[in-house]
Amino acid sequence: MTNRLSRSTIFGLAVMWFVGGGIYPFLSHAAGTINPINIVLIRAWGAATILLIAVLVMAPRSLREIRFDKSLIPIVISSLLYSPICSMTLAWSSSRVPGAITALIYSTLPAMSIIFLALKGQRPSPLATSGVVVASIAVIFLIGAPQGDVQIAGIIGALISTFAWFAATEIWIKYETGYPLILAIFLQVFIGAIGTTIVHAFSNTPAPGMSDFINPSMIFLVAALASQYWAYLGISRRVSPALLTSFAFVNPLVAGVVGYFAFDQRLGGIQLIAGAILLMGVYLVVRSESSR
Repeated sequence: MTNRLSRSTIFGLAVMWFVGGGIYPFLSHAAGTINPINIVLIRAWGAATILLIAVLVMAPRSLREIRFDKSLIPIVISSLLYSPICSMTLAWSSSRVPGAITALIYSTLPAMSIIFLALKGQRPSPLATSGVVVASIAVIFLIGAPQGDVQIAGIIGALISTFAWFAATEIWIKYETGYPLILAIFLQVFIGAIGTTIVHAFSNTPAPGMSDFINPSMIFLVAALASQYWAYLGISRRVSPALLTSFAFVNPLVAGVVGYFAFDQRLGGIQLIAGAILLMGVYLVVRSESSR
């Protein structure tokens, strides 16, 4: 695999797989005490601050390259899709359905990518398609029957979040900004943070308190969001759609493990077996990419 995939790509995939998986249980836990809109607001500005520091350290002169012309339009559109639309509906749904349900809905992303490719007349590799099918079936058994109330509104919110993520990704991949990567990622998050602030102002939600900022779950969620953006957008133009969205398969497995150890959530024998089968499906997707 390493002959085909660079170390930076492998590292980016690892961040999306493992850090991203930890988000679901931590998000559900944080939503129990912090208003979902405040969660998104803190995460957006926290991640923007981290990425601004990265720009100032790695490419300080790139800030001069910002052009207020039509090249910003795709960035603005994808930014608002990621945040506030995607992030807000994800946080909102996490207070109404168990994190496992949200992870299950997000696991439809690889299938969406393959169907979208087929509609565009592009044929995905049989190996990648097989991997997606195997992993999709395994995820259903991996999730099992999550404990907790399941509200239809929460499921709809999670679906909206998933579609917003998919649409934002396609826009990001299609339109090349010409900016240095780290600057483009910062602009993506910064514009989204502004959109989140506007939504927050119209929602009449009380401002977050200091206890919200120093909440351990929020600290993790902020760092995870910044690393996710950096990893995901950094590799989005270098790998196949099936491999890019493979995080949606691994995340439920990681979420289950984190939930078990951090929040005392149970895992059954069927879920453990499904987890092993799921990893086989992901292996097929990765192998398909490495053999290109």
